[in-house]
Amino acid sequence: MTITIVDILKKYESDASRLIDILHEVQKEYSHVNDEHITELAKGLKLSEIDVRQCVSFYHFFDSKPTKHRIYLNDSVVAQMKGRKEVLEAFETELGI
Repeated sequence: MTITIVDILKKYESDASRLIDILHEVQKEYSHVNDEHITELAKGLKLSEIDVRQCVSFYHFFDSKPTKHRIYLNDSVVAQMKGRKEVLEAFETELGI
């Protein structure tokens, strides 16, 4: 059974201060946050669509299109010293990206 946006809003009592948590739930359920989701969330949270859209676009972990997998690599100085570049190149080679 698919959890709906309404279900997610109910879980968080339509509390706009929980927007990030709500967006995470939407992303988890639908593998993205699209325009329809944004419209429904804005209405349910009594926010403007622009406010919700800005939050979605600001954070790199929200997608506007369905995504199956995502790989994040640490970009710290220590990661750089420990071979981040080689790990990135290995992923790119193996995945053909």
